[in-house]
Amino acid sequence: MKLAIIKTYVCTNLGRAVALSCLAGLITACAALVIQPSKNAAIWAAGNFFSTLGNDLFLIGSNFLIIGWAYRKRLPSIMKLTLLLDLLVWVSVQGLKYLQLGTWYLRPNGGTGGFPSGHATHAFAMAFLLTLYFPRFAWFWYSCAALISWSRVETDWHTGIQVTAGIILGITLVWLLTVRWVLHPEAVILRPQPTQKQSQPLPVQQSYATE
Repeated sequence: MKLAIIKTYVCTNLGRAVALSCLAGLITACAALVIQPSKNAAIWAAGNFFSTLGNDLFLIGSNFLIIGWAYRKRLPSIMKLTLLLDLLVWVSVQGLKYLQLGTWYLRPNGGTGGFPSGHATHAFAMAFLLTLYFPRFAWFWYSCAALISWSRVETDWHTGIQVTAGIILGITLVWLLTVRWVLHPEAVILRPQPTQKQSQPLPVQQSYATE
């Protein structure tokens, strides 16, 4: 009975992460498909930051945050899951780029290897994982992922379709990994900790001597 309750909590937490990733991914994909590069120097500079240094800081910081937290908690399965996700994203993205899928393969700046967007794939995959373990900051994780994805369109490195494909791929890959991980005993950490209610002291009845 207790194990069933724990699994229910875990699946609920996973379900919320899936719902948030789909919502954030849909909004970002629509923006990437509709909004064209601004051709504005200031906006391009902001996009270039999120496309380069901002992306590196988010991905490296995410890995350090999750792995460092799992190390302190002595949860090796989460460390392995994070590293496996990094590897799976790289292999999947590079594998699809190798296929050279027609005109989708071409970047808007004239380069090749544009399908799918590896930045969008990795950013949304890590945002999902971060939301699973640190749901309080989900708005921040997905804001970073959305900005990184948008920046690839703004800086002419990817088309909206390539970014959308990356978002879908990232969410799919991380879901396939985590849906298996929740069966691991260490998934119990997703169970919310019960709050201990402090017992209020009973009022002391005072006895008065009859005058």
